Amino acid sequence: MKKNIRKIPLIIFGIYFIIPIIGTFLYSTSTKWDNSILPKDFTLKWFLELFKDTAFIQAVARSFVLGLVTSMVILIIMIPTLILVRLYFPKVDRILQSIVLLPYAIPGVILVTALLGTYSMLSIPMFIVLVGALFITLLPITYLGINNQLKLINIGEMIDAASTLGASMVQIVTKIIIPNIRLGTTLVFLMVFSASFGEYMLTNLLIGGRFETIRIYMMRRMNENGHLASAVMILYFVFLLIVAIFVFIINNKQKKRYIEKSKIEEVNKQKLYGRKEDLENVFNS
Repeated sequence: MKKNIRKIPLIIFGIYFIIPIIGTFLYSTSTKWDNSILPKDFTLKWFLELFKDTAFIQAVARSFVLGLVTSMVILIIMIPTLILVRLYFPKVDRILQSIVLLPYAIPGVILVTALLGTYSMLSIPMFIVLVGALFITLLPITYLGINNQLKLINIGEMIDAASTLGASMVQIVTKIIIPNIRLGTTLVFLMVFSASFGEYMLTNLLIGGRFETIRIYMMRRMNENGHLASAVMILYFVFLLIVAIFVFIINNKQKKRYIEKSKIEEVNKQKLYGRKEDLENVFNS
């Protein structure tokens, strides 16, 4: 009985969350819905119009490029940096964990104002400035995600063992450390990519219509045709749902891997403890 009572808030939250999605889907598949509970017809006209619209295809492509470039830049910079911190500056880690949370305290408007005031007079393309701004805002996700993954593996022992076998640092990083944090890195990549893909405020304020992404396209269509805008929202929701499923699968794999590793370590500890007792018995006898 108590378990069923605990489920009630979750059910209410689920209904509250899914009703707007259902309403948006129904509106995107109708041509008229004004004085009735349900739409008067069903059509895929608006979805077909979207796929025929070159502006929509270009907006999706721009969002994809923005997400991919931002994700790759963040990972290429942060993975070596965090490995360096974990190896040579472990005491700095606590300080950095506090510093990387600062983007949550900085409103996006203030960040955009500072960036425009600094780079508007220079010849640096605003796309690069936008990638840098996204780098800053997504730093907490990246740092904490990769850092937690690095904590699960013993980098020191890996490097000592590989160095003994004659491996260089580049080989150690590329062939040993990175494969061991592959799941965590993929998880961070998906989160950063989805956040960059659907980013609106920074893109709109820094570049605007010169670089129309999917969210800017959605807002423009909302003022022109609500049905088309609803169709864009549904497609965007499906994209986020697919990313969320991948994140869930990878996260479960990480948990299983961590549990298996904990069991192996526990077995090794028990073996060592047993050997210690055997040696003590030998010496005592």
